[in-house]
Amino acid sequence: MPESYFDIPATEQGELLGVAATETGRSPSVIEKDIWLSLVLQHLFATPNRKAMAFKGGTSLSKVYSVIKRFSEDVDVTIDYRQLGCELPLSELSKLSGRQRTQIGDALKVEVSRYTHEVVQPHLKSELAKLACGAECEVSISENGEELHVYYPSRVADRGGYMRDYVLVEFGGRNIIDPNAVHTIQPDVAELFQGVAFPRAEGVVVLAPERTFWEKVTLIHAQCNKQITEGRERISRHWYDLAMLAQHGIGKRAMNDLELLANVIDLKNVFYRSATTHYERCLAGELNLLPDGDNRVLLEKDYLNMQEAGMLNGHVYPMTQILDELSALQKQINQRGSL
Repeated sequence: MPESYFDIPATEQGELLGVAATETGRSPSVIEKDIWLSLVLQHLFATPNRKAMAFKGGTSLSKVYSVIKRFSEDVDVTIDYRQLGCELPLSELSKLSGRQRTQIGDALKVEVSRYTHEVVQPHLKSELAKLACGAECEVSISENGEELHVYYPSRVADRGGYMRDYVLVEFGGRNIIDPNAVHTIQPDVAELFQGVAFPRAEGVVVLAPERTFWEKVTLIHAQCNKQITEGRERISRHWYDLAMLAQHGIGKRAMNDLELLANVIDLKNVFYRSATTHYERCLAGELNLLPDGDNRVLLEKDYLNMQEAGMLNGHVYPMTQILDELSALQKQINQRGSL
């Protein structure tokens, strides 16, 4: 039986990561974090009596659908809002006043925090404690209760400064998880070392990439309507991801499903609407995917930092090319939306 990666002595883990880096051309720190990210996913979706939830976002685009070549370092999980004490359908939520929607949204946040504190954190701590290096692991929760930080022991001498030294698990409770499919996920390096057992996350419910496409579109649109604030500048990945999706068959299928876009907009108008989001413009021929002024400068700087950290895995795709791609996409969506 293959020996678990986590039972291998620390020095040998480091050597394995070095060999994998030579074989793949990837950074050892990226390879290492991918292993831990897969382990976190394995335990998240094996949580006893877990709520209905789905893995989504850039990491799903990379590890499940192979749409993007960048290393996505976070785990983004949505818990279906109907699992958190709100049974109203979207059609009824849309009729509520802004104050009522805010109250429901706040209540959902409280339920997410309760779930991470009472269920997820104890489960992860218990499972990680079983590892040979379990004493070196730590699971903390952000003040709002919506983020888990899973710290792990690194066998890489220099991890650089851009990539986080923990696996970030972001929980949201103001969305739905449909459509979705079930997948098995493992670290990319598992294919290189047949004699080593790596984490294998089975039964992972993954949000359909077509919905992720429209969530990225509306996220970028909302961001382009306001100034990027300090501490929120690490978001150039969304522009890259959308450009990759636009070129892929997934993006082309999504473009033929404006009803899905309308559903995404309806949900965001219920739970995320602000004075600057203007989601209604996305279906009125006024979608905006192109940052200007200081926003563009910040995005270009962040994108360069991501490249230098080795997180694009050698994929050369300039920001100017990304924006050209999104300019064309914006035009296509606006033409369809204004019909």
